Amino acid sequence: MSIIKLLSKKPERILFTTPSHGQKSPYLPNLEGYYNWDYSEIEGFDNLADPSGAILMAQGRASDCFGAKNTFFLTGGATLGILAAMKSVIQEGDRVLVARNCHKSVYNGLVVTCARVDWLMPETNDYFGIYGEINPEEVENNLKLNQYKALIITSPTYEGVNSDIESISKICRQYGVYLIVDEAHGALYNFSDKLPKTALEQGADFVINSLHKNAGAPNQCALLHVSNRIRDDFEWRQVQRAINLFNTSSPSYPLLACIEAAVTYLHSKEGKKAIDDLINNIEHFKKDLRKEGWEFYDNENSDPTKILIKRPDVSGLELSEKLFREFHIEDEMASDVCALYLCGIGTTKAKLDRLKNAIKKVKLTKQTQEPKVSFQPFPFVKMLPFEAFYKDYAFVSKENAILKVSSEMIVPYPPGIGILYPGEAIQEWHLDYLGDDAGVIK
Repeated sequence: MSIIKLLSKKPERILFTTPSHGQKSPYLPNLEGYYNWDYSEIEGFDNLADPSGAILMAQGRASDCFGAKNTFFLTGGATLGILAAMKSVIQEGDRVLVARNCHKSVYNGLVVTCARVDWLMPETNDYFGIYGEINPEEVENNLKLNQYKALIITSPTYEGVNSDIESISKICRQYGVYLIVDEAHGALYNFSDKLPKTALEQGADFVINSLHKNAGAPNQCALLHVSNRIRDDFEWRQVQRAINLFNTSSPSYPLLACIEAAVTYLHSKEGKKAIDDLINNIEHFKKDLRKEGWEFYDNENSDPTKILIKRPDVSGLELSEKLFREFHIEDEMASDVCALYLCGIGTTKAKLDRLKNAIKKVKLTKQTQEPKVSFQPFPFVKMLPFEAFYKDYAFVSKENAILKVSSEMIVPYPPGIGILYPGEAIQEWHLDYLGDDAGVIK
């Protein structure tokens, strides 16, 4: 039995249960189909907190598909998967090594686990103004110096940069350290030989995929995988307990059905062809625009579904603004250096052609020199995340903020990577980043 088949068999009963809308929308007729599948854990349905029926079977099929020991369906996004993976293995006082370019949800995980964190800076790419790979040598240097419970990294990054997970996982295994990989943007990797290897294939212990980033599912659909290679003394049921700790007690059956449908489609011949067609269309898109002087972050280890585009003589911010204003095209993220256009199952050739033609037509100001790129300094940690969370705070002027301990996050979104976290000292770079609008700082 699948989740979709279960929901398709509309129960022949009169329900006095939650949700009380009776599977009909009183005010959103266009969402009637969604309401028709929106049930709670009624008699005969499965329970996401302790699955034993359709959900358990669907998760089992997904784990077989991805080559995992266990796969868990998440209706709270990749954030839920990151929190659950961390809570599964990290206890109060444990030391963890975290790449600085991780999503802010990892910081939240540091708060709830009461962990001691050391930060690991990724390599940088000055030409595109983005963070690069995590250096395996740097990982090993850190693991030699301290006893860590876990290493947490993001691969691929928002811009499609992949780290050498295979080398990193071997190092972690040598030192008895759990490897948690936020692979939210790599949900398609498992389904095409034209894409990089998955973190699971390369030996990570926990891997989180977000199915709404590029795999065609709605927001909040995600997967958490536990590797077959995880050490023998790990109790996988701890993951379910951790998920239940953070998850809603009213999970969405329509979202669960979408997760099942997404995995089934991606694993099919039709799905694999759609991914290959997407990659081919993007390759033609890039080839055509390279003739016009445009450049792309594109190498043998990058994610080809990410279009990170730049030209040395124009501003990425101006490109973003004019494409939006004149052609109604919205990018995922832009900087002075470049602009990022995310692609996925829903990105058709026609859509790419509209973007390509707009880029060819748009008139941009010629720059005499490329913008300067600066990356955040190494954090000056004064308090651990869980300590800072409960501290009282005061507001100070920008002029008096230097070396004060921050009580708030500074997290540009997208991509959700922290510039400054609570418990860290405010440095001159942070104030320059905030600009003149930051008159008062918490």
